[in-house]
Amino acid sequence: MKATGILRRIDELGRVVIPKEIRKTMKMREGEELEIFTTEEEVVLKKYSELSSMEDFSRSLVTAIHKASGRGVAIVDGDKVIASAGKTLPKVGDAVEEALRLLISSRKRVVLLEEKCLPFGEEKARGQVIQPIISSGDLFGALVLCSPEPTVKADEQLAQMGAILFEQQIER
Repeated sequence: MKATGILRRIDELGRVVIPKEIRKTMKMREGEELEIFTTEEEVVLKKYSELSSMEDFSRSLVTAIHKASGRGVAIVDGDKVIASAGKTLPKVGDAVEEALRLLISSRKRVVLLEEKCLPFGEEKARGQVIQPIISSGDLFGALVLCSPEPTVKADEQLAQMGAILFEQQIER
C-alpha cells in the first residue's frame, strides 16, 4: 500500500470523504460501489466490480468463445481486463484505454473495422466487436471480440450471445 499523507476525520455519521486527487487517480466515480475489508489495524476500501467477482465464469466464457471462433476475446469492466483468451490480447488486470471506456459507456454494440479498430493488446485487429454487458439496466462492462480479419455478422452474434450469457449469470 502507498501512503498519501492525506488525513481525513470521520464525521458524526461515520462518513469519510475520499480526496478528489485519490478518486481521480483511481478513476472512482460518484455512485460507484466500494468493498470494505478490515484487518486488526486497517480498514481497506477496494473498488467493487461485479465482473471481477465472477472470474471463473469470465475465464470459462472467453476460453469457450476463443476455442470456437479462433477470435481473441476479453471481458472488461470500466477500468480493467477481467478475463482474456487469445495470444495477443491484454492480460488480466491491464487497464482499459479511455477510448474503449467511452465506447462501452455508449451502452450500444460497436463494430470497428480496419483503421478504426482500437489498440487492444499486442497486434492491431482488423475487426472488433464491443458488446456491452447490461443487467437490470446497469452497465457492468463489455465483451470485446478481436479478429485478424474484418468481422462478419457471426462475430457480432457471438459477442451478443456471450454478453447475454454473462448478463444471465449476473442476474442469478
